[in-house]
Amino acid sequence: MRKSFLAAAAVATVLGVVPAMAQQGPIVIGVSTPKTGAAATASEWEMWGVNLAVEEINAAGGLLGRKVELMVLDNKCNPSEAVNVANKLVEAKVVAIEGAHCSSAHLASMKIEADAKIPMITGIASNPQISDLAGPGRNEYSFRISASDSSMMEALGIYLAKSKVFKTAAIVGEDTDFGRGGADAFKKVAEQAGVQVVSTDFHAQNTPDFTSILTRLQQRRPDAIATFQVGGDSVNFLRQALQLGMHIPYTGRVELGGRNMPMIEAGGMEKSITAWQYSALVDSPQNKVFAEKIMAKYKSEPYLQSWAGYDCMRVLFQGIKDANSTDGEKIKNAIQKMTFVNLMGKSVTFDDHNSAGHYVVLNTVLNKKVAVADVVQVK
Repeated sequence: MRKSFLAAAAVATVLGVVPAMAQQGPIVIGVSTPKTGAAATASEWEMWGVNLAVEEINAAGGLLGRKVELMVLDNKCNPSEAVNVANKLVEAKVVAIEGAHCSSAHLASMKIEADAKIPMITGIASNPQISDLAGPGRNEYSFRISASDSSMMEALGIYLAKSKVFKTAAIVGEDTDFGRGGADAFKKVAEQAGVQVVSTDFHAQNTPDFTSILTRLQQRRPDAIATFQVGGDSVNFLRQALQLGMHIPYTGRVELGGRNMPMIEAGGMEKSITAWQYSALVDSPQNKVFAEKIMAKYKSEPYLQSWAGYDCMRVLFQGIKDANSTDGEKIKNAIQKMTFVNLMGKSVTFDDHNSAGHYVVLNTVLNKKVAVADVVQVK
C-alpha cells in the first residue's frame, strides 16, 4: 500500500499535480513559557498538558488535514525575555501562541501579538490588567480561559465572609505583577469580608531565606497568611515556616497539593483555604480521563498549569477548526464566538474582555488531605 501511494505521489509530482498534504507543511503553534528560572517546574507541568493536547489532535488526524507542531521558547518569567520570545514567534509566523505563563511576561507580550494579528491565550497568568486590556475595542487577540486574581479573590471573599474562619491575615507576595496584583485584590475582599490585614511583605523572586519575614509573622500572629508566590519560592516559604514550627492556615493563591503535600501531610497547612483555577479533584468525566492520562504518563496528578496548557491548546484547535483557516484574524473571530466545554465540565464563552474564566475552585485542607470546598461561578 505504501509503495503504491509513493508511486502515485511521484507520478503526480512529475505531472505537476502535487497532493495538498505535500504542498502544506505543519500548523505551528508557539509556546512562550519559563523553561528556566523561578517558574521552571510549573512550566514543566504546563507542558504536560500542552504536549498531551498536541498528541491527541495529531492522533485524530491533525488540524485541517495538517500535523500540529510546537515552537517552544523560554521567556524565563521575565518581561524583557518575553518580548524577545514574542518577536521570535512573530518572525517564525506561528499560527497562534499559548503563553506567556507569568503575568509580567504575558503583559509585555500582548501588544506584539496583537500588532502581528496572532491570537495569544493563557490559563495561568492571572493579573487583572490582562482582562482590562483585552477584548473588542482593546486588544482583540489576547484571550484567557482562567479567572483573574480579582475574580478569584471575589470568590474567596464570599467564602471568608460566610465562614468567618479568619479575623486577621498577613499578606506575603513576590515583587511582580502577579504578587502585587494578588495582594491588592486580596486586601479589597478581606476588608469586605471583615478580615483585618495586619501586614504586607513583598520579596524578590528566588529568595533563598524567608527567616526575617517569618519572624515578623510569628510576632504578629495572624489567623492566616495569604500568599502570592510561584514555583520554588512558595515551596521554600512553606517549608521554612514549618521548620520554624508555624502550623497556620494559608489562603490567597497558595497551591494546596503538588510539591506542598509534605507540608500538608505534616499538619503545617491545616484549615487552609485557597482560590484556584483548577483541581484534579473536580468530579467531571473529562477531568477524570485527563487526570488518568497525566498519571499514566508522568506518575503525577495534573496541576493547574497542566490543565491550563491542555485547555488553552484545545481552544486554539477549536478556533482553527471553526475558522477553517490558519489566518489569525479569522481564528480570533472564531474564538470570540465559540462555546467551549472545559475539563471541569463547564460550558463557557468568551466575554467582552476575551475571558472565559468564569469559575473558581476553592480548595481546602482537612485532616491533612486536600478537598474541594466549592466551585464558584464569577463574572
